[in-house]
Amino acid sequence: MKSSKVSELLDITGKVAIVTGAASGIGRAIALDLAKFGASVVVADMAIEGAKSVASEIESAGGKAIAIKVDVTNGKEVERMMQQAMEKFGRIDMLVNNAGILENYTIINMKEEDLERTLGVNLKGVILCSQAVARHMIEQKSGKIVNMGSSISSRASVCNLTGGSADYCASKAAVQAFTRSLAMELAPHGINVNAIAPGVTNTPMHKGYFEGAVAYYKNSVPLGRLAEPEDIADVVVFLVTDAARYITGQTIHVNGGQIMVD
Repeated sequence: MKSSKVSELLDITGKVAIVTGAASGIGRAIALDLAKFGASVVVADMAIEGAKSVASEIESAGGKAIAIKVDVTNGKEVERMMQQAMEKFGRIDMLVNNAGILENYTIINMKEEDLERTLGVNLKGVILCSQAVARHMIEQKSGKIVNMGSSISSRASVCNLTGGSADYCASKAAVQAFTRSLAMELAPHGINVNAIAPGVTNTPMHKGYFEGAVAYYKNSVPLGRLAEPEDIADVVVFLVTDAARYITGQTIHVNGGQIMVD
């Protein structure tokens, strides 16, 4: 293959991306980063006012965006989101399954509705969104899907310090397994599927969950700090560009080396 300049490989001008859970935190950073590199962005979230704010921020910087309210656990709403994206932009090139929840309870205290909520958003939502977008990407014979896993899924000590959340760990491990299987299924159609496993990140969700243990996590990271949302977003951008054209079925750990510690 003829060599390309890095700037050309990272250029996603004219591409269209859907980012779920994009109203704040990591999702917001991903949406802004994708727009900065030229993509039109569907800012999808249950928190529609936050999503509108992010879309406005993108447009103020000269980009293209639309905010859509969606419950990723509801198949009809997911299909409606895809239809709105197609009506607005005419194609869908990238899906970032970022929507997720993290709650703190032990297996003894966990209620059935807690389990259903966690698995619904973190796993079912990923599957439903991937299924819906795959129909469009197969027709296009190209596409990029990035799922959000978690380094926590392979580090029990992290959750144990806060008291539990085994269901969250299970949901994220399942996402990473789903990523590998889906990558194999969609590879013949020119579609790349990968996952990112962030470490503890400086977001409202993680701050609330890890309150009282932040110092421990910071000290356990070889690079000496917690992740910022932009650290995760930059890797997403890489995975949806031509620079990552030969990468599929992988989970990329982005945790400052914390995964090496135990």
